[in-house]
Amino acid sequence: MQWSYTVVEQTRALYVFNADAEVVNNIFDVSQVGIRCNDTYDDSRLKYYHNIMKLGANAIPAEQYDINLPENINNQICDAQIDANYRPIWNSTTMSPCIDTGFGEDDPDGTPPDIGAIPAIQHRYWEYSFENQHDLDKWYWVSYPVLNTITDNALIANEFFEELLHRHQDSDLAWQPTYLEEIRWVNQGQNLITWTSGAWAGPMNSHSVSSPQGYKIKLLQDVPDVVSLSESGFKTPNNTQFPIYGEVENWLGYFREEPQYPEDAFADIWDDLVSVRAKNWSITRDVGSGLMIGKKGTLNFGDMVIVRTNNDHNTFRWGGNHPVPPDLKPEVKGFVYDEKPDYIPLYVSLSDSLLQDLDEIGLYVDGVCRGAVVVEDSLEQISAYVDNAAELSEGNVEFVFCYNDSKSMEPQMKSMKPPVGRLKAKYSQAGSAYPYFEFKLSPEDMDNIVPPEFSLRQNYPNPFNPTTTIAYSLPEANQVRIDIYNVKGQLVKSLLNKDMEAGLHSIIWNGRDMNNQSVASGIYFYRLSSPSMTQTKRMLLMK
Repeated sequence: MQWSYTVVEQTRALYVFNADAEVVNNIFDVSQVGIRCNDTYDDSRLKYYHNIMKLGANAIPAEQYDINLPENINNQICDAQIDANYRPIWNSTTMSPCIDTGFGEDDPDGTPPDIGAIPAIQHRYWEYSFENQHDLDKWYWVSYPVLNTITDNALIANEFFEELLHRHQDSDLAWQPTYLEEIRWVNQGQNLITWTSGAWAGPMNSHSVSSPQGYKIKLLQDVPDVVSLSESGFKTPNNTQFPIYGEVENWLGYFREEPQYPEDAFADIWDDLVSVRAKNWSITRDVGSGLMIGKKGTLNFGDMVIVRTNNDHNTFRWGGNHPVPPDLKPEVKGFVYDEKPDYIPLYVSLSDSLLQDLDEIGLYVDGVCRGAVVVEDSLEQISAYVDNAAELSEGNVEFVFCYNDSKSMEPQMKSMKPPVGRLKAKYSQAGSAYPYFEFKLSPEDMDNIVPPEFSLRQNYPNPFNPTTTIAYSLPEANQVRIDIYNVKGQLVKSLLNKDMEAGLHSIIWNGRDMNNQSVASGIYFYRLSSPSMTQTKRMLLMK
């Protein structure tokens, strides 16, 4: 049941003569009103949601509305901001709350339904959801191809990112961020929004979000729920020009709807490109041959890529003559790891004989997973989330292979440690600040892989404050426990007590006890145990 605009006399009620009616997407202009079923019906069966109550000066308190309606969902009590023809207002000063906030089938322009029977002007809608990450660091490389370019100040950072910038008071009444940890972008220099001294800090009042600009966004661990950032607006035209600056990083948003390979998207400046880096693939110009090498993917609607060129290009525009299907890399399932703001690419070459059963490859450094990839092609890129190239060339590196075994119902894990000196950093025309690695995996290498042993690795980092990662490996699926003890042998916290699959695993301890209280500095012991084996190591918490 939907009306465009309903005027109800003061002190009267709107009666619905169907107990199972749905009162949806309506605007009510009222002062004092109740909405209920006819007296002979059960009000609790009435579904009443996604409506706007446009109240007069003598309105009763909002909490007294519809107290008998348990499914009173997503209703607003505010000014509907509609014009004389009942169309939602959208101009330089006003954007009606009716726009794209309704329920049900999309409007004719393909956007979420507006509240009221008369929709707003034809427009576009863009939504990006950030996953709820438990005990993991995850960075999102995003851009915004649909923007509200009508309403003044709608694109200023503090307004545009309002949902992400939500804050709350903790038990000590101190303000804390709810979702966001940090937003980064590069525009002739590094910029960021971060939480400092109990408030958000950065160019929030001066930076204007634009489609050619790309962003890296990191949410806090264990946010309350999935966070979505939505924008009602207008797609940036494909022929929009923007500058690219030579010899520096350019964080660019891709706002063409047609996916493209980089040689087509950058066709006008291809020969001047030094490198293109996306979240899951990167290419760079080889010093010797002058050719682009690495793992190539597609640029997709709303992606962000980091580009370096030799020269300035003040009037660049995205190429668009050869659209292709989007190349969307599947999410890794067999490995868990923290992401960093950037990565070092490790290109892994595989023979065709290895592609049939091999599902994923994980990269471990000093027992901690630093990246992984789903195997689909003979050349894959592992984005190695390490601080520097020396961790790969000099550290204790291990490749872990997750593959299908036709004789087993569960994926199998095996590992291989490359010989010392096999991994060497290489450099392209991008310079010494952008190393990369190449590793060719031969059938002979696969002959030397072995199942993991029952092993408890040294925690990393150590000493630590306040969190550390504990890595361990299992030769077969088993019931395992990981417990933390103090120097007196007292149990501080049980981190794990469950059935685990064979392979390498890791878990994070946040320096808190079983009551979620921070523990004191000092030596602690952590023990891995199964029904048949036990190993113990010690670690140091230093505050």
